[in-house]
Amino acid sequence: MPTIVNGQRIEHAEIDAEVERLRPHYENYVRENEAGDDAGDDAGDGRLREWAKENLIERVLIQHAAREMDAEVPAEQIDEAYEQIKDRAGDAPAELVKADIELQMRVERLMAENVEAAAGEPEAEELRAYYEEHRDEMVVPEQVRASHIVKHVHAEADKKSAYEAALDLRMRLEEGLTFEELASQDSDCPENAGDLGLFARGQMVQEFEDVVFGLRVGEVSDVFETPFGYHVAKLYEHRAERQVPFEQVRDRIAEEIRSRRRQEAAEAFVDSLREKATIEEEADSEPEAEAEAEPEAAPAAEPAQGD
Repeated sequence: MPTIVNGQRIEHAEIDAEVERLRPHYENYVRENEAGDDAGDDAGDGRLREWAKENLIERVLIQHAAREMDAEVPAEQIDEAYEQIKDRAGDAPAELVKADIELQMRVERLMAENVEAAAGEPEAEELRAYYEEHRDEMVVPEQVRASHIVKHVHAEADKKSAYEAALDLRMRLEEGLTFEELASQDSDCPENAGDLGLFARGQMVQEFEDVVFGLRVGEVSDVFETPFGYHVAKLYEHRAERQVPFEQVRDRIAEEIRSRRRQEAAEAFVDSLREKATIEEEADSEPEAEAEAEPEAAPAAEPAQGD
């Protein structure tokens, strides 16, 4: 049924369009936050539709409040913004596009005045308390820097020949050639002499990490297999997990707190608009049922004429 917010109707078609706009975000939310996937079932579609309707109600409330602001948007600001987007506006009349621009500017000013001011700046004690509460998140994970030589398995090199090629390269290291020379000249991935830079667990395939994270600095592995082929790896550096000092994450913590406060302030502001609003659900008009015609009585048979 259509929803009427302060006299403005939200039609089914608007909700349908908002549903499709939100669908990818909703499906990601379901995958990340809920066991199972109800994004495609009837219950999920119903919840998504409610989200879409709530979004539109809030948008109407904010736009109404923006229009009622006792403030003017300078015409030159509107004209300047219009010049930047007019090529993308297509055949839309300039007056309508400028009206949309003015409304958006009013919305931004409204939210800045009622959200940014309410959010405020976090105090030093709050920053430190957040750091202590989230210490387990303020870490740099264990990392290694390694290089590798690889021989791929493909149509022209089956597993046997790829393994033998990698084993031959491993043996040549014993003859005095450097790892970097062989990686540059004979590896199937010769870029940067096979240097993979620093990486943490979870960035490489498990088979590779199992070997590399078990090496000592300067040690060269034996030949081992991964889904990419056969490798020989060398470890250059191993950094243990470490706590990030407070001063290095102070700005990030401050922005996280500001962001959370802005979200809370925005929700509180919209709730205050909703309390003063008139929101009605209008019943869908049902086509009047046609009255069923009573069957006509069969005509009485005429009396038979006598002979």
